[in-house]
Amino acid sequence: MSSVITDPFRQKLLLGAMALGVVMDGVDGAIVNVALPSMASYFSTDTGTIAWVIITYLLMMAGLLLVFGKIADQGRAKFLFLAGFAVFTIGSAVCGVAPSLEVLLGARALQGTGAAMIAAVAPLLCIRYLPKDMLGTAFGVIAAAASIGFAVGPAIGGVITQYLSWHWIFLINIPIGIVGVLFASRVIPADEEDRGRGAASFDYLGAILLFASMVFWVFTLEELPARSAADSGILTYVILSLVCTALFVARQLTTKDPFLNIRIFTSWQFSAVLVAFLLINIVFTGILYLLPFYLTSGMQFDLMTCGLLLLVPPAVIAITSVPFGRWSDKTGRRRPFAIIACAIVAVYSAYFTVVSPEYGIVPLLFGFILMGLAFGIGSAPASTRIIEKAPRGEESTASSIVMTIVYFAGMLGTASYAAIFTLATREAGAVVDFASISCATLVYGFQVAVGAGLVLAVIAVILSAIVPDAE
Repeated sequence: MSSVITDPFRQKLLLGAMALGVVMDGVDGAIVNVALPSMASYFSTDTGTIAWVIITYLLMMAGLLLVFGKIADQGRAKFLFLAGFAVFTIGSAVCGVAPSLEVLLGARALQGTGAAMIAAVAPLLCIRYLPKDMLGTAFGVIAAAASIGFAVGPAIGGVITQYLSWHWIFLINIPIGIVGVLFASRVIPADEEDRGRGAASFDYLGAILLFASMVFWVFTLEELPARSAADSGILTYVILSLVCTALFVARQLTTKDPFLNIRIFTSWQFSAVLVAFLLINIVFTGILYLLPFYLTSGMQFDLMTCGLLLLVPPAVIAITSVPFGRWSDKTGRRRPFAIIACAIVAVYSAYFTVVSPEYGIVPLLFGFILMGLAFGIGSAPASTRIIEKAPRGEESTASSIVMTIVYFAGMLGTASYAAIFTLATREAGAVVDFASISCATLVYGFQVAVGAGLVLAVIAVILSAIVPDAE
């Protein structure tokens, strides 16, 4: 049994290592957003194909988080965290020198694998080594780091791409990764392997089926705007998605040692707060995906200005998330914070449906502040609620699910908002190249997409409200 760290300084060092890894994960999940036009030109490809630079990374994150969380729970947490930094750093180096799009996508998959190791282990280490009354603060730090990383990525990418080149958005990770390995190796306690559970008990088939299900659902979302719903390719993806999902559920219900104990979802309170957390993350990341296009083509800002403006939400998150996490720890009440946060997500979704470029920058900044405030208030309480509502003995599983949801929502938000935007900007039933879309059409597509997100936010408010606080 791992011992809890009682020294406040060592607690801060551990949290620092977790935050460094998670924020690096988040940054590289979104840093390429602003650089996509430059990368598409460099590789002479279309906007739909280049979008896989984002999706490949997030797909590996979402698909492998639970796999590595399961392995880490068997006593290999420190090893996986350090290995994740190393794999991520190697993948970053290959991305930075990739001679072709195929090599770049392969390297992004490697990056995503390393990032999944880091993100899966971070919350588990907090549960294992930090006092229970610090979990709200700890998850506030981790959730803030993930959200800040994902939000600040486009800002960093815009500045670097404008003044250097897109290659450097990956190469800057090399020194950070080296520092991360050295720092984490010193502050994380040594592994204490659970010898009662060996590698033979790992449900590889279940892991493969879950990952395959995610892949086919994403392919469906990505390809739908360019084809009709009756297209044979779309129907094939849907059938494969349903089959893999059904086989996964059947496998988990019948195997002796399942990859994921899906009976955890029979707790309606756990499922409700988890879905609410998923929905607000989808809305947040979906809007973040569209904003660079809105700012560069709708507002006519250059890449650096676009990047600097996108710093506003993460700056607000950084200022507010830890204090609100501590406040929720002190009061022991998570529900009010979650409800308020979801309500603010609904407000800024509605707000963005009426904001137009001719209104200028000030109304836009107000929307950005609301985005940051929503996550600053709700990220820690909402994620802590998921752990608290998990069935007894499933806290580690729930912590891995929390991080999976963050990146799965990033993937779904990017794919779904892109699909809605593409459908809303079609002309004569055909998909239009982004460079050919008029400003008015772009604004219309943006407003339709964020309007759809308003529905998701309202559902999140209801789900958060009906679940009482833990006693």
